[in-house]
Amino acid sequence: MLRAVLWIVLLCGVTLVAAPMILASLYVDQRGIELTGHVYSKSEYLNLNQGAWTRRSEVSFEYTLPETGGVSFFNVDLAPEKYDEYHTGQAVTVHYLRREDIPKLPGADAMWQMRILPHVRLAGQRAFAGVEAAITPRVEAGVGVVVAIALLLWIWRRSRLPGFGWAMGAFILCGVIALLFYDFPRPTPAPVGDRHTASGTVKSLRRIDRLMSTNRSRGLDALQPVDVVGVEFVPQGFRDAVLAVDLVDRGSIRGLAEGVTVDVEYEAAQPRTAWLRSGTRTFARRNLIGLGQDGLLYIGVLIAGLLLVHFLGKAFTRRVSPG
Repeated sequence: MLRAVLWIVLLCGVTLVAAPMILASLYVDQRGIELTGHVYSKSEYLNLNQGAWTRRSEVSFEYTLPETGGVSFFNVDLAPEKYDEYHTGQAVTVHYLRREDIPKLPGADAMWQMRILPHVRLAGQRAFAGVEAAITPRVEAGVGVVVAIALLLWIWRRSRLPGFGWAMGAFILCGVIALLFYDFPRPTPAPVGDRHTASGTVKSLRRIDRLMSTNRSRGLDALQPVDVVGVEFVPQGFRDAVLAVDLVDRGSIRGLAEGVTVDVEYEAAQPRTAWLRSGTRTFARRNLIGLGQDGLLYIGVLIAGLLLVHFLGKAFTRRVSPG
């Protein structure tokens, strides 16, 4: 009973916070007034999390608050192709939700004053556009595979076909392996088609020394450590710099460090598809070989341990048996 009451209280608390946020986000589209803002700054950078890197393309906009006349700012993460459309100082249109137009719900006014209630959005964007952007073809394919496997196992179970336990174990094993290799570092695709060269500056340098590490496990040492290099340069015909990310073998480029100048080869249609010209990229093959060697070593140790326990058990049985 007490647990049910706690769950009801928790659900009510979440609803009190979430309802104003969701409605306000929708109200920005429906009731927001149009204001003129400007591009304040642009920034591209990369994040590295346990071997998987992601690019952030962030634009900061400034606008004048109609209530006070003061200047306020908000940031928007954009896809690279949209990011390139904006330039510092450029005038833009934003939608702004005034205080009198916010949802009439408990806590909404306090959240608006603290600026945690959605109240401003770039024109052309809609509520929950970030969620839609996060549902990439790769995510859709992954969800489709999981649903198909679940449906297959359900049919298998309902049909009472033999081998269900083995099938379940095989799918679980494949899922664990897929998760382990999801963040496995892979080379950047090579530039193709119309290729150009340019000089750029190393804006960021991250290192991958361990593979398949998690918050609870240190993982395994990489046989070939990897440098994740973010290079900033201005492609031909572009007004602003872009950030290209390349993964190379550690030590393949002498003197590689943040701030140094390097040469890159890039694809004209997609300039962020770029390679450091003097880098090598054997790390994927070498690290797979290293993982295979480690796996065989662990299997060998396990088999040896089992055999040792088996023979010790037989020897002990012979010593204690009568006669």
